[in-house]
Amino acid sequence: MHKHFLSCVALTVIAIANPSFALDAIPLDQLKPGLWKVERKMEKLDLTPVEYETRNSEYCASPKKEISRTLRLASFLCKTETTKVADNRYSVRATCRLPGISGENTTVITIVNPGEYTAQVETIGTKFGEKQHRKETISAVRAGDCQE
Repeated sequence: MHKHFLSCVALTVIAIANPSFALDAIPLDQLKPGLWKVERKMEKLDLTPVEYETRNSEYCASPKKEISRTLRLASFLCKTETTKVADNRYSVRATCRLPGISGENTTVITIVNPGEYTAQVETIGTKFGEKQHRKETISAVRAGDCQE
């Protein structure tokens, strides 16, 4: 996964806890390594007016490796639950209660096919006393093999 997505997940998810986190329940190995193009649309719903941002990026890597690393980094901080929503859709719900930061995050990952996935992320909570409400839509498509 690309650094922007990593920071997105790490910051908005502050999420995924419990070292026994059932990340393995999500068949990320279905996603083929290569060059990935990622579009990330963000809504900062706690701001008036609401702020919108779109970021486009590319990365050359294994989505499984990058997604797993990101979720596992956060896995020591919060209580999580992973559920299968449909044949190709998985929900990771995290509840965090840390000094200065608390809230809930829900990430729904959909594996469309070996060359495409999406993620819907919603975070509601507080960060150092300020309310935060963020929604993100991440669309990733494999664009080919990596050029070494």
